[in-house]
Amino acid sequence: MYDVRDIANFTLDFAEEYNLPLTNLALQKLLYFAHGWFYSLFDEPLIKNKFEAWQYGPVQRVIYNQFKICGNTPIRDIRATYIDPLSGEAVYKPPLISGDHKAVIREVLQKYARYTAGQLVEESHVEDGPWEYVWKQAEEVIYPGMKIPDALILDHFKRLNPIITQH
Repeated sequence: MYDVRDIANFTLDFAEEYNLPLTNLALQKLLYFAHGWFYSLFDEPLIKNKFEAWQYGPVQRVIYNQFKICGNTPIRDIRATYIDPLSGEAVYKPPLISGDHKAVIREVLQKYARYTAGQLVEESHVEDGPWEYVWKQAEEVIYPGMKIPDALILDHFKRLNPIITQH
């Protein structure tokens, strides 16, 4: 499992390589789809951080907070950072992702990267999907942190027709 900042930075590097403008909203959805498809292939989560059900779909709070300064404009020339425990400074660490994992993530990104942010939101809000389940549950019961259980994500993506090949 990877820290979400590594996958976000890998995704931003991919977008830059292909000149694809990514907003914070679009980045959030791409992280969700990469996590879900990876999980369905490898039976292990891609991202160790938990997704939360927000109004516009699944969100990684730490990524949202780091890129909210961009608003609705594409994220350019900045990357997610870690806090150095000794200095307290924000530091960038290049994403360390194994080769076969990179290939799967790239395949997912190639599939979804040309979607608009609105289309990505629609895809993440599918009926009987993990986001919808948590969102509706919160109307009836207290759902702490609106966390989307990984088991729901795994089950959902296993039920879909594969868009990527086994690596």
